Amino acid sequence: MKISKLLVAAAVTTSIVAMPMTAFADFYPANRQTYTCVTPTNCPGADHIVFNSFTNNPVVGDERPFLAGNTNGANVVDRVKVKDGDLVTLRAYVHNNADATKMGGEANTIARNVKIKVLVPTASQKDTNMVAFISASNASPATINDTMSVYGDSNFTLSYVPGSAKFAHASDGVNQTTDVVSDNIVKNGASLGDIKGCFAYSGYVTLTVKVSMPGTPVTPPVTPPTTTVKTNKPTTLVKTGPTDVAAMFAAVAGVATVGYAWVLRRQNAR
Repeated sequence: MKISKLLVAAAVTTSIVAMPMTAFADFYPANRQTYTCVTPTNCPGADHIVFNSFTNNPVVGDERPFLAGNTNGANVVDRVKVKDGDLVTLRAYVHNNADATKMGGEANTIARNVKIKVLVPTASQKDTNMVAFISASNASPATINDTMSVYGDSNFTLSYVPGSAKFAHASDGVNQTTDVVSDNIVKNGASLGDIKGCFAYSGYVTLTVKVSMPGTPVTPPVTPPTTTVKTNKPTTLVKTGPTDVAAMFAAVAGVATVGYAWVLRRQNAR
């Protein structure tokens, strides 16, 4: 099976740029038969229907750890650190390794009723795994799977974003399309239809999960109530002792006498 330039084009036109993946978690079955490319453009495949078993795919490297993810557009990796509110994009590579030259023609390489399923745990944890399964009714092994992990500084939960699952591939081996994948991908599994064998028909399933990491509630310090002591200033009262009263009357009388004398002067002047 020869790899064409189309595979490289398909890799860079998907929603996440394809990068070699390093596995930190397990893939299954680990002991299945594997295949290698003699040169980047000469890759003999399988004589039966089997998925993701090339160990030196010229674009993605080892296909067996096929599930990876990222946040904020970073390179896809097998283990992602997350924080509250992060959107983690998961990417699963899908490649039917059947080789038409070994199976009597392309029609015999078709994987029937291909499905993908992704387990997204809902328990609150600081470190958790998500698992993707790819299966076909005529594949051997019938199902393969791979795991990726996410972790954070405190417990978090994951939730699938409805409507986010997509399948970017070339169903005709030439024209790239992006198909909507059912939300059943995180339930009983979603159908990818029938897929022919060859790199030209490979593609990527992507989906998004949201991280919820509630912070530890902060208890505000208790401030003791402030007690205000009201102090009344002493009021200065008019002195009303006998001597003071007499002085007051004398002052009033003096004013009156001056006023009367002024009136008399005004009258005499006329």
